[in-house]
Amino acid sequence: MLHRRVDRARQLLETSALPVDLVAHHSGLGSADSLRQHLLRRTGLTPTAYRRSFRTTPEGELSR
Repeated sequence: MLHRRVDRARQLLETSALPVDLVAHHSGLGSADSLRQHLLRRTGLTPTAYRRSFRTTPEGELSR
């Protein structure tokens, strides 16, 4: 289940402009701290660094 939640968070980071705390909430990870911990463990990147590296939509076109 944790892998699915982290995958959902990754998807949201790639395709939305949601703040990290809302990404954590919408992916079921609860808090931004929890998201940071699990994403860092799985990818080696913080949520902000992950978003910068893997964003699939130009910044001005990100959906909220």
